[in-house]
Amino acid sequence: MADFFTDLLDGFLNPSFLEKVRDKFHYEATQSSELQAVAEQMLPLMREEAFWERNISSLQKSSGTEYEDVVMSLGAGIDSLQDHYSSQGMLSRSYMLEVLASELLLQGYGAYNRYVEKNTDRHVARYHFLGSEDSFPLSMLPRLLDISDGRIICNEGYCMLPKKSVAFVAELTQDEKVHCEGVCVGCNRRQCPNRIAGNHSDQSLLARMADLPLTYGYGRIFGKI
Repeated sequence: MADFFTDLLDGFLNPSFLEKVRDKFHYEATQSSELQAVAEQMLPLMREEAFWERNISSLQKSSGTEYEDVVMSLGAGIDSLQDHYSSQGMLSRSYMLEVLASELLLQGYGAYNRYVEKNTDRHVARYHFLGSEDSFPLSMLPRLLDISDGRIICNEGYCMLPKKSVAFVAELTQDEKVHCEGVCVGCNRRQCPNRIAGNHSDQSLLARMADLPLTYGYGRIFGKI
């Protein structure tokens, strides 16, 4: 089990990261200190508990395509901190935690892409989120979570605990013409604040991007499933 991406955690309190979150979610400049205070409380919990894991997917055995099962989690401590904020009526801090965690998990996709490209002779061609297409039903989730050694579980409704966790199947390739630029590239919601910029002129490339709509994936990123 690998710790969460160190470079992302090291940059979590960076003023440029916090300013990006503040601007993206329309916080006033006067709220910067509170946003930083929440981030400072989150970071030691994540350094202790956040992790990610990858493993060859069982789907690979029945197809010629290379797949990896991937899970990421910020840990149970973040859930406990958010519950504390909510129980104390600190709703602003609870939401700040939500958006900070969401942004960190969103960055985790790019970090995973970079890890694969650096450490293997493959790169990510596409993400598959359970529940977004017939070949990847939500019923696969319990099996996929087995790679977390019990650190992420789900109930009968496929809600994961810890809540700030994501799970997906990555399609890998050696084809240099096919690169996944990011989880948002290709989405036609141009006003979405989470949109990742990319070159949208190559429709053949967009066809290989993450599936749209990413119902399950975005639900997991933003804690709605």
